[in-house]
Amino acid sequence: MVDESTQKRILDAGKAEFLEKGFKNASLRSIAQKAGVTTGAIYGYYPDKAALFGALVSEPAEQLRNWYASVQHEFDAFTAQHKEQRMHDYTSNALDKFMNYIYDNFDAFKLVVCHSAGTEYEFYIDSLLEIEIEHTKRFINAMGSLGHNITIIEDDMNHILSSAFYYGIFETVAHSMPRERALEYVRILNKFYSAGWDTILGLK
Repeated sequence: MVDESTQKRILDAGKAEFLEKGFKNASLRSIAQKAGVTTGAIYGYYPDKAALFGALVSEPAEQLRNWYASVQHEFDAFTAQHKEQRMHDYTSNALDKFMNYIYDNFDAFKLVVCHSAGTEYEFYIDSLLEIEIEHTKRFINAMGSLGHNITIIEDDMNHILSSAFYYGIFETVAHSMPRERALEYVRILNKFYSAGWDTILGLK
């Protein structure tokens, strides 16, 4: 039978330890001391330090990635004309939801963004980028089918532009910005990159 009180103390202590020291430097012995349990008690719930870290971040991280992929697939289903008409509004609304979900689960994403080196989540942002880059290529092709005079965007350039945008978004987490400031920051960032993409894709 799982002792939920003990497990919560372990999770709370683990979160504090990882936030303070990062995954690599965190110690199960220190976590056990913080939680008021033995290291053996921790092993009763989690087989290793990585499993404890995963218990703190896996659900929100996977839910956000799955939701983000579903949003992109939904947009893919639009006609090329509808994509052109809806791109900015659709992106703005999705980004607000994206950011609010992150801030609803802020500690988990702080761990992922700033303290996950040495875990499977170290390259989490890159996994979101893979989704973004693929769907950006599809959007570019759709705009080309409408006859827009599009600057040739090679895969490397697509990756650079998308990386700059998404790593910029997660700077809000890295700097622990308040939610409202972060939302405004990302809205401004989105306007900046939208204008750039409009120019590249010949949409204005």
